[in-house]
Amino acid sequence: MAVLVALCTGFWAGGTGYAGPAEVSFLQTLEGRWTGQGRAATTRGETPVICEVESQMQAAARISFRADCRTQGQSGSIGMSLYFSDMTQQFHGELTSPLNYISGGLNGRLSRGDLFLRLSADDGSEGRLLLVAQSSNQVRLLVTTIVDGANITVFDLPLARTG
Repeated sequence: MAVLVALCTGFWAGGTGYAGPAEVSFLQTLEGRWTGQGRAATTRGETPVICEVESQMQAAARISFRADCRTQGQSGSIGMSLYFSDMTQQFHGELTSPLNYISGGLNGRLSRGDLFLRLSADDGSEGRLLLVAQSSNQVRLLVTTIVDGANITVFDLPLARTG
């Protein structure tokens, strides 16, 4: 289920405040329809995952995402809100799961064209989400968690633009 939480997202880069050209450009590259097949770590090992994502710009620096994902025997949607704060010069937000499997706060920055977000889960655990815009038609979502001080990849999903 951690895979589904990481995949099915709803972004909000909130407010009508100022976001720099890099932040706006990055969000604009995410607008559209996407589909992808990747891999996810589960308690039974690695499993394939398939996701369909739709995103729409709400304003110059605000985008909404919805992803529906499925693995063998499971499917679901997860939400995430994200906004850029002019005061902190960071993205902030919240990840929520309909099943409350993973929920928590997000914060992070753009670095070299990639968005790095730290997840501070409500249960006290930590993780990281990385969104890499590989081109105008390809992005990659990578989710890791920290177990006994080690980063473990729980989700790796390349996405291709379909519309």
